[in-house]
Amino acid sequence: MYPLDRGLWGPTVRITHLRDELLRLVDLDLVAGDRGARRRALARYATSGRLRGLDGIYVETSSFLPAEIDVAFLGLARAVGIDVLTYVRDAYQLFDDYGTPQSLRQRVARAAFRPAISALRAASSRMAFPTRGLAEAVLGDGGADALLLPPGSPRPVEVAPMADAAGLLYVGDGRLPAQGADRLIHAVGLARDDGLSVSLTIVCRAGHEPPPPHPGWLRIARAEGGEIDELLPDIVATVIPRPRNAYNDLALPIKLFDYLAYGRPLLVTDCTEQAAVVNDAGAGIVMGDDPHAIAESIRQVVEAPQERQRAWYAAAHHAARAASWEHRARRIVDVFAEDRAA
Repeated sequence: MYPLDRGLWGPTVRITHLRDELLRLVDLDLVAGDRGARRRALARYATSGRLRGLDGIYVETSSFLPAEIDVAFLGLARAVGIDVLTYVRDAYQLFDDYGTPQSLRQRVARAAFRPAISALRAASSRMAFPTRGLAEAVLGDGGADALLLPPGSPRPVEVAPMADAAGLLYVGDGRLPAQGADRLIHAVGLARDDGLSVSLTIVCRAGHEPPPPHPGWLRIARAEGGEIDELLPDIVATVIPRPRNAYNDLALPIKLFDYLAYGRPLLVTDCTEQAAVVNDAGAGIVMGDDPHAIAESIRQVVEAPQERQRAWYAAAHHAARAASWEHRARRIVDVFAEDRAA
């Protein structure tokens, strides 16, 4: 439910990686686009006769709302006996942590989210989520039948840090308090005031920069996919500074798994799901979400002995290999095969 010809950002990172891995495993028909383009493409596909040749349909939902033809198309597929696996990537509309809707679009999205999910659920054989907590929040019945499909990781990037690397990397929206860039900037300022030589690079889309003024040690970069690799020589750690709240506790950022592939220690706040990934992997430091706690963790990672940093790098790459997009794609294919065999 997204266009895939406008660069890699947020959900299109996941979809693009899954598409590429599924193409290695199966014959794949892809329908993608914004709502208008999708309506036309799905109408053409429904009348092409190709539906009856499918073994399954995998759907990546939009963060906004499905179009009416999305639900109708999936309902048609189910009517002719095709299994449909629908993945719900987030549900921030259900939580006040992300602020009160301001625009008409945002208010419509919040009001219509549960009815839209109910319609998708009725048109699906099975629903999938990145975490059990998100499944429980959306489905309201414990999410017992939901399939868990956490984000995957790209193949590890073999870019060693420079000997004097002292940069931090944050990838994402720099404006939203719920993403935490504001508290990260504050924390870096505190660390520098305390004598630590450290800088911060924020990679974001145009218009998503943190509000000015921007200190001289803060770099705003435009990069996506492999372009981020070029920034890594000066990077000593990657950061996810989200404040802990009800939604951030059950969400699992895609960028966390991208960070693992970069082979740098991760600094993540103690939101439940992301903290569990980093702790289980031994790939960094879980920290409190206030700027002073973040500043102290920055100091710990920058001043860590070389052998400790190398251990973090190795652990991050090991976790990236274990959570590859290939594994995620194979799990999707296996689910359809299991359902057909049942």
